[in-house]
Amino acid sequence: MDRSLQAELVERLFSSLSDIILVAQDIRELALEEMDSYPVYVPTIGTSEEEHRSSVARLAAIDSMTQIFRANRDDKTLTAGILCTSDQLARKFEVFNNAKNTFVHLTTKAQRIYGVSNSSTPGRFISTLLRNELKQGTQRSLFDLATREQIIYNQIDLQACRCMIRVLPKDMDVFSWTWSSSHKRITKVTRSDALKLAKNLTDEERESALETLALCSDNEFAKVTPLKEQLRANYAYFEDGVRIPKSTPLSGVVVLPQKNLPRLKWRQPPSQREHIEPRIQRESSIHDEPFIAEIGLHRYR
Repeated sequence: MDRSLQAELVERLFSSLSDIILVAQDIRELALEEMDSYPVYVPTIGTSEEEHRSSVARLAAIDSMTQIFRANRDDKTLTAGILCTSDQLARKFEVFNNAKNTFVHLTTKAQRIYGVSNSSTPGRFISTLLRNELKQGTQRSLFDLATREQIIYNQIDLQACRCMIRVLPKDMDVFSWTWSSSHKRITKVTRSDALKLAKNLTDEERESALETLALCSDNEFAKVTPLKEQLRANYAYFEDGVRIPKSTPLSGVVVLPQKNLPRLKWRQPPSQREHIEPRIQRESSIHDEPFIAEIGLHRYR
């Protein structure tokens, strides 16, 4: 293993992490300065419109957006929110995204150089690597005491580093959150694969599954995997006087570089609603009930 290559990479990792932390600090300072001029809306903070738009909501949004270390058990990363900002602050979020991209790229390179498999926990590996180097005095001058203690005592959240802050277009007219809740992944399973799955069952279940397969002439089956509720946004903005509608998957608080909030609509996740309006269902290509419950196989219609 090339020690000089390792040393260079560690130096770049520290430099990149320093860039992220410095930009995050700039974002926090400017976002607090803009508190009285630019509104915020966080639907999961409090239960009233006043609480959704409060200074508490603003602080929670800033903390969530600038998070790079794993949150404490009591701290929850916000799933939704919208922060109005100046153009200057919006540009800082773009710099923040670029800095995080660079750091994630370097962590992938470090895994390869140090021979760490992708199946391991990369966040823990990178945190341990930087923590040990920092304890030995490497690159200490890059960070103040509070930041050094954060690096030493906390794990870097690579998931948060990979999550890019979405900066929305200006002149937003309407913004609504919705949920994709009825989605599922359907995987085709050949007859030979179904037999292999059946043979891995316990004796009693295996016998039942093999008998059921023997009585069926189908050559292909379907394995259904339910997908988690996915947050989406439907919004519309004006560009050169033309109203442009958009729809996109979404996660976390978004940035809107304008002085006023658009018309907003928040919907609770379907799993948290007391009543869900019935929807017209399209006929599925597979039967609702599993054909062989033990291995979760469905027949095609």
